[in-house]
Amino acid sequence: MKKQHLFYSVAGCVLLVIFLLSGYWLSLHNLSFTCSSSTASFASNINNTVALNFTQSMTFSYRGKAVVHLSGYFTTGDTRHVLNRTIVYAYTRTGTSDYSLRVVNATRAGSDTVPENLERTYLGPILQGAYRIIGIREMPSGDMLIANNAGPYLICAVH
Repeated sequence: MKKQHLFYSVAGCVLLVIFLLSGYWLSLHNLSFTCSSSTASFASNINNTVALNFTQSMTFSYRGKAVVHLSGYFTTGDTRHVLNRTIVYAYTRTGTSDYSLRVVNATRAGSDTVPENLERTYLGPILQGAYRIIGIREMPSGDMLIANNAGPYLICAVH
């Protein structure tokens, strides 16, 4: 009888530890959504010259991973550079709605024409090893508002 009680006590303790660790993991990796957005930035307000134009699709998972697909272009002078990349982030919640993101992998697709010498200048935040902190909040519409310390910069339509 004592062995059976010991077995149940040990099994209960193991299950409690698993439950607590799972809860801790989910508290740090609590996002699970897919959304998309489009962004256009203008070089000036004269002739509406586009400097940056892209669409992106983001998927956050409870596994602590976010995958972003970027597709579009940016211009330097008279040259248009095609941007087509997949970026994989590892994320962790650091505050109520603040998240730490680190680029684990950034992969070019076949149509990406951004030269390596321009990557550090224009694409630093999406290069492997880059680190950032962002805020993610759900809006009343169900879409996600993504912001940095300067303020909101993206509304992502949830699918």
